[in-house]
Amino acid sequence: MEIDYLNEAANCERFARDFSDVEWVRVPEVFREVSTPRVLVMEFLESLKLTDIEQLDQLGLDRDLLAKRTADIFLRQIVETGYFHCDPHPGNLCVDKAGNLVYYDFGMMDELSPSIRSGFRKFCTALFAGGPVIGDEELAENAKILVDGVEEAGVLARGADRLAVEKLARYFMRTFKDNQLGKKGANVKETVGADLQTLTENDVFRFPSTFTFIFRSFASIDGIGKGLSDTFDIGKLAQPFIEKFTDVQKGYDSPAEKNLSIFARATGLNQADIYKAVTSPKKIAYIEETVRSMERGDLKIRVRSLENEKALERMSLNQGKMEKLVVASLLLNVAGVATNNILRGVGVAGAVAFALQAFVAGAKIAKFDKTQEKYKQTKFVDNDKSNDVAT
Repeated sequence: MEIDYLNEAANCERFARDFSDVEWVRVPEVFREVSTPRVLVMEFLESLKLTDIEQLDQLGLDRDLLAKRTADIFLRQIVETGYFHCDPHPGNLCVDKAGNLVYYDFGMMDELSPSIRSGFRKFCTALFAGGPVIGDEELAENAKILVDGVEEAGVLARGADRLAVEKLARYFMRTFKDNQLGKKGANVKETVGADLQTLTENDVFRFPSTFTFIFRSFASIDGIGKGLSDTFDIGKLAQPFIEKFTDVQKGYDSPAEKNLSIFARATGLNQADIYKAVTSPKKIAYIEETVRSMERGDLKIRVRSLENEKALERMSLNQGKMEKLVVASLLLNVAGVATNNILRGVGVAGAVAFALQAFVAGAKIAKFDKTQEKYKQTKFVDNDKSNDVAT
C-alpha cells in the first residue's frame, strides 16, 4: 500500500506529461482538489485487459498493432524519458475500445540516474547500429561503444578485462543480428567459452538495483506482447525505434548523408558495397595511425592465453593440496616419535586438521576440473576477424 497517495498523483501527472504527444496513450486525470495523502481520486477510464484476446477480437482491434505499441511505449520510457512504470502487468496496462493503451497504478515508478540513462542509450545505440546486416569491422567498433555504455551504467566492475568483455560483446551482438535475420548463432562454448568462464568467475558484471525493475517491466511487456501476437519480438520491433532515436540524437552532417543512410537500409542488396565505399577511408586512416604509433613506439600489444592461466590456477590449487599433505605427514611422524602424551596429541590433532584441509583442496580441484570441462572448446574457432590473438 502506498504511504502517500499524493506521491502517486505526482507520478501519474509526470507520466501523462511525458506521453502527452502520443495520441494512443491515455493516463487517468488526477483530481487534486479532492485527493489527500490517504485518498486518491482519479478519472474513470473504461478499458479491458490486453490479455482478453477473445474480447479484443470481438472489438476488431489489431493485435499486432497493439503488440507494437506496447513495445514502443516501453522503449520510449527506458531509452528516451528515463522514467518508467515498474509494474505494467495486464491489470495496469490495458486498452480501450478505440485501441488506445491505458495506464493505471503509478505507485511503483523508477527513474534512471543520468549515468545509467546515458550508458543504456549508448548500449542500445551500439547494439542496433548498422541494422541486421553489418560488417565485422563496424560491429567490432560498436562492441567497444557497447562496453563503454555498460561501464558507464555501472554494470561493469572496475578492473574488468576489457579484451574479454569486448570479445563477449562481439559474440552476443553478432548472435543478436543473426537472430534478427532468422539465422542460428554460433555455439557460445566454442566461441567465447573460456572468456565467459573467466568473466563469470571474477564477477565483473554487477547490475544496479534499478535494473531489477527494468527486467521486471520488460518481462511483463514481453509476456503481453507474445500473448497478443505470435510474431512478437521486441528485438526486431526495437530496431526502427532505436534507429529513429539515434537519428534524432546524432543528426546528419548533410542531407546527402541522411539520404545515403536511408538508401542503404532500403536497398539492402547494395548495403555491403555502400559500406565498403564509405568505410574505406576510415580503414586507411586506421592503418596509418597504427603504423605511426609503431614508429613512435606507442603501440602496445597485449596477448592472453586463458589456457595457460587456467593451468597455472590448477597448479596453484594442487600445490596447496600437496603442502597440506606434507605438513600432515610431518605432524604424524612427530606424534609417532613423541614420548610426551600432550605433544603426541597435538601432533595427531594437527595432522588430522591438515589432512582435512588437503581433502577440501582436493574437492576444489575436482570442482575446478568439472567447471573447466563445461567451458572446454571442442573445435577450433577462427578468430582472425577479431582483434584478439589466439594462442
